[in-house]
Amino acid sequence: MINIQTIKRVLFFTTCFVSASLFAGSVNITLNDGNVWSGDLEQTITLTISKRGKTSQVEGILERATGAYIIVSGDLIMIEEIVAIEGGAETPSKDTNSEDSSSEEAPSTTTDEDEIKKPIVLAAEGELPKGVFVLPLYEMVGTYFRPTEIQQLIDHVDEEYGPGQIIILDIKSGGGSVKVWSDIRDTVFNARDRHRFIAWIQSAGSGAAATAFLCDEIYYRSSGYVGAITMYSGSIENVASDHTLYGWIEELQGVLAKTSHTPAVAGCMVKSNQQFSYSIDPETGKFTYFYDSSGDEVLSTTGQNLMLSAGEALKAGLSDGTADTGEQLAELLDLEEWIEYDTFGKDIAKRWQATLKEFEDIRPKLFAQFQGDVDGRTAKQRLSNQINAGETLLRWAKKLGETGPMLGLSDENIILIKTNIENLKHDRQNLD
Repeated sequence: MINIQTIKRVLFFTTCFVSASLFAGSVNITLNDGNVWSGDLEQTITLTISKRGKTSQVEGILERATGAYIIVSGDLIMIEEIVAIEGGAETPSKDTNSEDSSSEEAPSTTTDEDEIKKPIVLAAEGELPKGVFVLPLYEMVGTYFRPTEIQQLIDHVDEEYGPGQIIILDIKSGGGSVKVWSDIRDTVFNARDRHRFIAWIQSAGSGAAATAFLCDEIYYRSSGYVGAITMYSGSIENVASDHTLYGWIEELQGVLAKTSHTPAVAGCMVKSNQQFSYSIDPETGKFTYFYDSSGDEVLSTTGQNLMLSAGEALKAGLSDGTADTGEQLAELLDLEEWIEYDTFGKDIAKRWQATLKEFEDIRPKLFAQFQGDVDGRTAKQRLSNQINAGETLLRWAKKLGETGPMLGLSDENIILIKTNIENLKHDRQNLD
């Protein structure tokens, strides 16, 4: 992986470049050492890649080539990382623009393919390749949907690609913990000055909707919705006090003030006695928003918490567009095509979802066993099984980290578990 400045050097000084014939489909790739590989699109190649001192091999079909990268079986690979290519003909000749250029040049070979399925698109000089990073944020805010994976992706992007990247938060959640949302807010805002954050909405209620508000831009799926950001105290039957809710509204208004969307929409999403409407100037198309129902279009009246559909949000100027596929979203983001630089975000999300699902499946049994619902032929054996269940819960608490308190493993409960384990060990010892 390389950073943005390195990519610029690649493009400006053509240290590595790809030349192509759109009619014949041939591709000539000049590597860092000046050797030239010749081949065709759609042929199978094997790459030797060096990243941060580690060498690996990738095999696949050459699908696309630009001035700074190639795409092999869907994977984007920077040319500067390529040490060698097998599958075509790599000549010993050097690039004539290279300081180490040589006059000897071996003939290149091409495949026998007569039909070109995809034309080669060359990146314009000085133009950076454009791609995105996607992080799925699904289910409950605070358990499956949390700041940890957002920070991990930001760190990965910072280290491997540099500033100026597009990070897409793919949101599908009914909401969750406001406390955890505060950590998400800090995580995103700490990185928004160096990256472009995009919310892509499947569904976003409560804390998930508030997360969407943190982003530079908000795009909906056709069936997507955002809203109903009511805060509860302890349980869904117990709505928080008015003092707390008005503080929550002020928090959301402050967040929206840092984006391109109006703060006026926050109140009616939190409290059912708040109203929201808007008017559109027929000549200029300018939106004017109202904290009451005096606008031409009324979206929220007393008695309901606003939940915006994709169509309503777009019509009211509260959405940056609607996209159901990556290709559609790429167009809205002013990208030439949909390219995910890597799958890091999806991988860490999938890994965490699997970890949490495993604990959710075993959690009831572990707590029951620790409370004495165990088998054993003797009292000593039953006590040992209880102790094992408690020690397993402690290992899970360490593994779950910040998510543990939402699953019954708060600091207080961990202390109780440790105390009970010691008591059980004492009881077992007395049986000897």
